[in-house]
Order: sequence, then structure tokens, then C-alpha cells
Amino acid sequence: MHMSVDDLIEPGDFDSSEDEPSEKIYISRRRKGPCGRFVGDSSTGSNRRPEEVDVWTVTGPVPGGPEDDTVIPSFLGHVASRLWDGADRGVLKCQSRHEACRKLREWYETTSEEVRVLIDRTELSHLPDIMFDHLDIPLLSAFVERWQPDTNSFHLPFGEMTITLHDVWHILRIPVGGAMISGILPEELVSKTTKHFAQGGVLIESIIGLCRCDRTPEVEALAWIWLTLDCTLFVEKSGHRIRPASIWEVRDGVTDASTFSWSSAALAYLYRQLGISSRGDCSGLTGCLTLLQAWIYEYFPCFRPQRERLLIEAHLPRASSWSVTASECSGIRLQALRARLDQLTAEEITWLPFGGDPVASVEHTAYYGWIAYRDIVEPYMPSRVLRQLGYVQTIPVPIFRPMAAVRSWNSIKYSVEMGATIAVDMWTGFPTISKMSLMGFEAAHVIAGGCHPAYLEWYERHSHLRVLPDVELPRAHPPRSNNDYWMTLLITEYEHFLEKVRSITAQHKQHCKFEGTSELEQCTEEASATLERVMVAWRRAD
Repeated sequence: MHMSVDDLIEPGDFDSSEDEPSEKIYISRRRKGPCGRFVGDSSTGSNRRPEEVDVWTVTGPVPGGPEDDTVIPSFLGHVASRLWDGADRGVLKCQSRHEACRKLREWYETTSEEVRVLIDRTELSHLPDIMFDHLDIPLLSAFVERWQPDTNSFHLPFGEMTITLHDVWHILRIPVGGAMISGILPEELVSKTTKHFAQGGVLIESIIGLCRCDRTPEVEALAWIWLTLDCTLFVEKSGHRIRPASIWEVRDGVTDASTFSWSSAALAYLYRQLGISSRGDCSGLTGCLTLLQAWIYEYFPCFRPQRERLLIEAHLPRASSWSVTASECSGIRLQALRARLDQLTAEEITWLPFGGDPVASVEHTAYYGWIAYRDIVEPYMPSRVLRQLGYVQTIPVPIFRPMAAVRSWNSIKYSVEMGATIAVDMWTGFPTISKMSLMGFEAAHVIAGGCHPAYLEWYERHSHLRVLPDVELPRAHPPRSNNDYWMTLLITEYEHFLEKVRSITAQHKQHCKFEGTSELEQCTEEASATLERVMVAWRRAD
């Protein structure tokens, strides 16, 4: 049973005269300076772009940035290239649909049991319940300034991190396996539904009001899924309207929704939105921002709020565990967060928030290739974030380069061309092909977050470790209140001790008489002194 918007909404059912909310775009003069960097008057603190020539590719060493185009070739179009010069675009305008999610929850609770059963089969029924009512906009803005679309990862002082497929699974609990969503373009679908599409999409209120009554259970459930997808995973800048694109995946019935890999689709879409928002003149951010914010909470204890519940049942999405309240949305807080990120150390990260061996729990997180959401195709490269998989980080293989790309300062021009057929073939071939082999990597048994000695030297030459030129060097330790950091440090030192004890015992176990007593005593004394030093440093931390 093929369905379209025309099956859900009758002609004349909604008023298309409502104006679209406007986006504010800042533009000012900018010129090319030494070493290919853009310079200009930074006193206004507004977004900048070149007035005539939009040069965005790296051709040589960049102050505060890479020495060549090996890893992040589009750095000159990045907002960080101007932050280093003192320009500040301020906080982003972050899109959310919390009011629509509230109405979706009410709709689900009051509809018939038959409709709820159909919705539950999609494995998406919980999404409106777990979307955050409040977004920490300065925090999200600060992380966008670290995102590099050439690597699809955040570039931090100690290396790269990214949102992986196992992160999406644990945070949102939506299907990872299944068919990749690719093929039809939103514009093609719009051409099939023109009588219900105007000024950016269909009114959310129209869908809710018209599809809750006098419809078959299948059509009502389909409308609920359609609206849920666009108000949770694929949020865009259309405000109170949504495009009809999401209905394509359920054109043959609601149960089709459970056959798709929504995790890879949501991740590809978020990757693309982060890439666009990293461009210098962009003033907004879309996508599943609950996923992004919850990911920050899981990996970065210093930015966490209180948990809604301390004991989290394994089957529940981790996004539901956080107690998120309204936070200060100011440029001053954004500046403080930038400085804090510039001072961040690898020891402050919770590298395995969902337990050891993520690949064992979500095999697709070791997928290596392209992920897609319709016409959006993005590289997925887990070898760049081995520490998040429980391994020691080494210098990664070269980045995936698309057939063509424009990642200029002007975000409107942003485009990445890559054949969706390649992405589908690689995804479909998993795990026979396109699976990253972990056999050659060293497991981080003792120190989570460890890296090869050559990695940091390589990373410093090919990335931008910080966004502020005058920030103080990282402190030896974070504040005393960061209990997660200090407990992790104590546990790590204790694990060091146990590892040495096992090693000494193994060396002497073949002898009839144990001769390693003196070594064990010395090891115990050293461990005791080390733990005491950590406790003293904890007490003295500011």
C-alpha cells in the first residue's frame, strides 16, 4: 500500500499563508592575510566571510591550524580559523521541537490500542519521550567550533573524538542494523505532493489536527511516525513546518520503518548539519541535538548535569537518564566553555561510558565506509577514534575524500558529492567487507584513552589543538569537584598496581619456592605512595 502526503491530508486541509521564521546571517568584509589565513576587523564580533573570493582550502601552514591539507583541507572555511584572530560569531540558533514532541506524547497516550501497537512495531515510539526539553546552546556551540567535516570528528587538545554508531544505539535505542536510507531526493518527493507543500513544508499543527481523527489506524500511525521522525532525528530549520520526505520510508506501511537503519541515517544527517554549522558564516544548528548533547554528557563529566536516575536499566535509552534544566545562554558562558575545552585533557574523558568492548555489543560500530540519509552521504571512520572502542590510538589511515566537495566560509554553498550506490554497497556488504579489523590494534587494558607516542606529534602538526591563542596551558588536574576524574585516576593507578602484581607472580610461579616477595613489597610501597600523592592532589585541587 503506497502512501503519500495526499493520503494523509485532503486538499485545502491546511493554510499555507503563514510566514517562515527568518534566519539571521551576519556578513562583513574580510581579506586574505599571511599564510592563507583570513584577517580583518574583528571588533564587531560578527560572522565573517570573504567579500569576493571565497578561499577555503589549505595550501600551506596556518597559524593555530594545520601545516598542510592532509587531514583538514577545508580549515580556512572553518569558524575556528577566525576565532584564532579574535572574531566571535557568538552562540548558534539551535532548532528543537520540544512542543511538538509534547503533543506527540499526548497523541500516543490517547490514541487507540490498535494504533499504538502499529507504532510500537517500528521501535521508534519512545523518541518523543526522550528528546530534551532544554538545549545547552553555548555548550553545543562550543563543540561545533571543534567539529571538522573532513574527518567527521571533534578536534580536541588531545586528539579526535566523534559520535559513533554504538553511541547512537545506547543514547537513543533506535535500530542500527537494517537497510540504508538512500535514493529519492526530497525535491523529487515534493514534486509528487505539490498540492500540500508550500513555504518549506506542511504545518505540524495540520498533521496533528487532521490525522488524529477519521483516519484508518494505519494512516494515523503513519502520520505519527512521519511527524516523529522530522521532530526528533531529522530536525531542520523549517520551524513549524516539516517536509514530506520522511514519509517515503513508510510508503508501503508503518511496519516498513523497522527495516531501516535509523541510527546510521540520524548520524549521517547530524554529521552533515555539524559540517554546515562549522562554516564561518553559519548562525544555526539542526539535527538530533538531544543525541549530540547527551553524547557530550556521557563522555565529558565536567559538563554533566545531574542524572535523572542513578541506576540505568540496560534496555533504556541513556538520553532518558539525564535531568536537563535551562542553562544560561550567553556569549560569556560560550567564551568560558571555549577556554575549558582548550584546557581539557585526555584523563578527564570517560572513554568507555557504555562498558568495555563496544564492538561486541554493537558490531556495526566497527563499520568503515560511508553512511547515508537519502542524498546525504558522509564518511564514517572509526579508526580515528580507537580510544572510544577500547584501543590505543595510533596514527589513522588517510581521510575519505568525496568525489567533489565545497566546504567554504559561505555555508549556503556547502555540498559533498559522493555516490549513494557506493555507500549502500559498503553497508550491505558488512561484515564480510567494510569492517575495520581490530586485530592489529593494542587493547587499552590498563589506561583508557591511551595513545601511541607518535600520535600526538602527528596530530599537533595536522590539526588545531585549541581555538584561542592566549589560553593558559592545561592544568595538572581538574577541579576538586570533578569526582569522576579523581575516582578514575585512583582506579587507574590501582589497576597499574594489580597489573604489576600479576606480572611478578607470573615470573616466579614456575619456581617451587616463591622468590618474588621483595619485588611485591617494593611494588606495594610504590603503589601506596602513588595513591597517597593522588589523594593529596585531590585535596589541594582548586
